[in-house]
Amino acid sequence: MPRTPSAPVAPALIRWARQSFGLSLEEAAKKQRITTDRLAEWEAGEDAPTVAQLRAAARVYRRPLAVFLNEPPDDFEAIKDFRRARLATKESWSPPLRLAIRRAHEQQDAAADLRHLLGEESRERVSVEDGSRSPKAVAAGARRILGVELDTQFSWRTEYQALNGWISALENEAHTLVLQAGEISTGEMRGFSIANGTNPVIVLNATDAVRGRIFTAIHEFAHILLNDAGLCDLHDRNGPSPDDQTELLCNEIAAAVLMPAEALLSEPTLARDEGEQRWTNAEIARLADKYSVSREALVRRLVSVRRAPWELYWSKRFEFERAYRSRTLDKKTFGVSYQRRRVRDYGRSYVRLVLDAYHEGRINTLDAADYLGGVNVRHLPKIELEAYRNAAAS
Repeated sequence: MPRTPSAPVAPALIRWARQSFGLSLEEAAKKQRITTDRLAEWEAGEDAPTVAQLRAAARVYRRPLAVFLNEPPDDFEAIKDFRRARLATKESWSPPLRLAIRRAHEQQDAAADLRHLLGEESRERVSVEDGSRSPKAVAAGARRILGVELDTQFSWRTEYQALNGWISALENEAHTLVLQAGEISTGEMRGFSIANGTNPVIVLNATDAVRGRIFTAIHEFAHILLNDAGLCDLHDRNGPSPDDQTELLCNEIAAAVLMPAEALLSEPTLARDEGEQRWTNAEIARLADKYSVSREALVRRLVSVRRAPWELYWSKRFEFERAYRSRTLDKKTFGVSYQRRRVRDYGRSYVRLVLDAYHEGRINTLDAADYLGGVNVRHLPKIELEAYRNAAAS
């Protein structure tokens, strides 16, 4: 059988597609079921893939086939890396993390386009009025922007209601896209944010524990308010670098938003002398449940408001971390329907924006499916039902 014609693709594009996806020659060749030498020849211009081989490469690199018919595009601007591990550079990012960052940028641009099609006026970027970097001031500003009253926060009966409640406030009051991404280790990424433009983006790790995602969402919102967004692991160590200081500051802001000092200090169990050490596991769990935070975050906050000593925190930390690891992988993911995962990952506000544009005749059915990550059009009705379902009930 004669060999099919070679595809008219520039070698630089093949190399760019592999490198931007974070694969070595050996890894990419294995996924494409070709030899490393063959792939090296394509990238060097000594040979060229057939159309079928190029289509297989496009599937591996998660790129449209049409991308390979142009010049290598400019990649999205690299986001700042606040993670503690200094070996965690952009070059070491896993393919799932790269895909999540790419999708976040694409959805940010798509949301701006859709709002323009719908004739919506551009929104002012959310910020704290006085530009303060005081944790107390930024936290107070964040709660004003989000509009979540304590009574509302305490009314959430499950951690999923709390997560959806905070996400809804971020989407509707702070005009922030909140997305989620799976297949990424929490050791590599707890969350990241993009602050540029009028439509900031927060991405949560869908495999993280639910209360971990709540804290991450507010931590990333703090980054946005400080106009210093990036990729985070939420480390709580007072290191010497400016990035360490920023992470510590955003942790303090998130804790103050979720557990306001005035409210916390009014709790009957806190009516003690400063530094009182008598804290039972039941008391810690009850307060953590009330504020929808992890036990570790609760005890860390008790230390901040001088109602618990550091010794308590450090004595409990191993126990907290072990419990956290046991809950990191969201067990509900395995029983979640396709449409619910799609709305979760792409964000309820973004999905509704796509559907609004579709129903107003600004985009057609195929466009709507494409905006939602190339879903099959037969899934659109179920995705729409999920997007408008009462999120607080999940």
